[in-house]
Amino acid sequence: MSGNYDRLAAMIVKAREARGWSQSDLANLAYVTEVVIARVEAGNPPNMVALKAVEQALGWLPGIFDLILGQDADADGDEDALAAAGDDEDDGSAELRELTVDSSIDWA
Repeated sequence: MSGNYDRLAAMIVKAREARGWSQSDLANLAYVTEVVIARVEAGNPPNMVALKAVEQALGWLPGIFDLILGQDADADGDEDALAAAGDDEDDGSAELRELTVDSSIDWA
């Protein structure tokens, strides 16, 4: 699961930087400390509440972090839920870009 957290962390950093925000700016918008943001961006989120606060501060659709982390598939043991979100050859990143509010960010 740490690979998914690393992917999420990279997406958060790119989204924050694309907006021209510092970690402090994101922390203020998410009502968390800068230490929490640093941990989230390092791929070591302290808890799901902090992740949800960051998700909301970035203006992303509720549940997008769950999709990235694969929690929907893990919850019922069915990995087909994630596969159904995109092509068999695609890793789902195109669908994730569509689900984010700021689709102008280059997620590659």
